[in-house]
Amino acid sequence: MTDEEIFCNNIKRLREKHKLSKKEMAKKLGISTYSLRIIEEGRFPEKLTVDIFGYLMDEFKILPSEIFAES
Repeated sequence: MTDEEIFCNNIKRLREKHKLSKKEMAKKLGISTYSLRIIEEGRFPEKLTVDIFGYLMDEFKILPSEIFAES
């Protein structure tokens, strides 16, 4: 599995673990619901920025390296 695929899978797992809707998760990550849908389908949206890692760290208290760890 590629790093991109792991990242995308982990974003979806994180959302489901915290029982968040796609709209709620997108808001926490500072992205659109469309971008989140693209991520959960296994692709990176064109305008995805590194800011998403800051939001992950703040909202879910995880390290960026954890989002690339296979579960």
